[in-house]
Amino acid sequence: MGITELWKLVSPSTEGQTLMAFALEGLKGHVQDESGLSMMMVGVDASAWLYAVCKLQAFRLGHAQSGENPELRTLMYKLITLANAPIHAHFVFDGEDRPTIKRGKHVQSAPHWLTQSLQELLQIFGFTWATAKGEAEADLAFLSKAGKIGAVLTEDSDALLFGAEKVLRLTDNEDGTFLVDAYCAGALSNNPNIPLTTSHLLLWAMLRGGDYNPGGLSGCGSQVSHALLAGDLSDSLMRVMTSVAPAQLPGMLETWRDRLRTVLVDGTLGRKYPTLAGSIPADFPSVEIMRLYLHPVTTWSDSASSSSLPQFNPTQPNITRLTAFCQDRLGWMRPKIHKYLRNNFWPAACMRALCQLRTDDGDPEGGVPVYCITLFAPSFVNATNDGIRADNDPNPEEGESWVPSHSKVSIPARIMELTSPQDVINYRDQHAASAGPSSGEPLPDWHPRLSAQYAAVADMLWPEVGDMNNAVGDPESSGGMKVCTDEEGHEVIDLTVLD
Repeated sequence: MGITELWKLVSPSTEGQTLMAFALEGLKGHVQDESGLSMMMVGVDASAWLYAVCKLQAFRLGHAQSGENPELRTLMYKLITLANAPIHAHFVFDGEDRPTIKRGKHVQSAPHWLTQSLQELLQIFGFTWATAKGEAEADLAFLSKAGKIGAVLTEDSDALLFGAEKVLRLTDNEDGTFLVDAYCAGALSNNPNIPLTTSHLLLWAMLRGGDYNPGGLSGCGSQVSHALLAGDLSDSLMRVMTSVAPAQLPGMLETWRDRLRTVLVDGTLGRKYPTLAGSIPADFPSVEIMRLYLHPVTTWSDSASSSSLPQFNPTQPNITRLTAFCQDRLGWMRPKIHKYLRNNFWPAACMRALCQLRTDDGDPEGGVPVYCITLFAPSFVNATNDGIRADNDPNPEEGESWVPSHSKVSIPARIMELTSPQDVINYRDQHAASAGPSSGEPLPDWHPRLSAQYAAVADMLWPEVGDMNNAVGDPESSGGMKVCTDEEGHEVIDLTVLD
């Protein structure tokens, strides 16, 4: 998708790093933004996300263990992986004014069949979404240039030419995490071999082709195109497109074509290409196609709406709705729902609550120092039970059985240090013999005492839960945020909030 062979041309500034480590690096020197978030803001190309899910399921087509609604299950798995990193994801969907033809084929005007389901899941996870006026990656690049998002997650290389400051490509790691390749505009433009600025990317798109001009310049391969980037043809073409009056444009482009023909035949490139020089058409490069790259349609294309940039308001994931989704849409039973959410969702919910605290100023997991915290959260269990409909539960009696209400969750040390610095100091003081969460000797599990910060966490985590029963624990005191003693005598955080 995007410009032909552009991913091969550019080199990632960060390669093979976990999404968790990448997001935490984005927080260096940045405690919180004006909204109080300690999360990196990432814009996601929803169309590329849906395409990747369907491509994966097509590869697995016919698998005997695929289960019910495998595409929806894959979407949920990917969103949970995304939620376990300290980022807020803002998804953008293609709009009605996107180009009607790409790669010589008519673009389907109807929304992707998974669009509504993905939007439902985004609301459940507390992520935000919007529909662009044109192409999603154009809107995301605009938000990137405006400083509203820290990176654009897409497989469409057009985002780089549209002006995105940082583009991410994700791959699935064997341990269920995401690995990131990051492409930074600043690093590309400072490449010691060939600086790749917007003008270089535009010339490459014209020579090699892309979604709007799939053929490019006929007969011009990647080797010749790469050699042409080394001269001044790219900068001169950009000057023509950005500085010349419309009436003078045809004449200036003719002058530029003559210069291109000269470079191809005078040996500047190491050899001569007379056949290619003689075949350059009179309408190359297409002004219309260059304008699509340099001035793509965005939600803010009209000057009247240029100042109305979105305000992101992420919310906590809704465990009750997620439970209902697992039961109704995936056909999961109660035990599987409880086990999966406790192992995969509790850490994300706890960390995201911590990330949304306002502040005044472990073991390695994917290369990231973490604190292992014992979390006592009967409210999570209760909310899960609330999401299971009795009329769709073949074994309702299992709801009366005991379900573990505490679990060990790994919270990145960086997040703990940002949101609860005093708790970190107190914890380290108790274990002064260890050098810290990144030392060779792992610190003992953390059973932190109650602090004012955690009361705010409790307010975010399921404030509307019903009375607890004995099946999910019996705290020593009733109401509000508590520190309780678990079966092994450890003090643990109780995130139960009673009405």
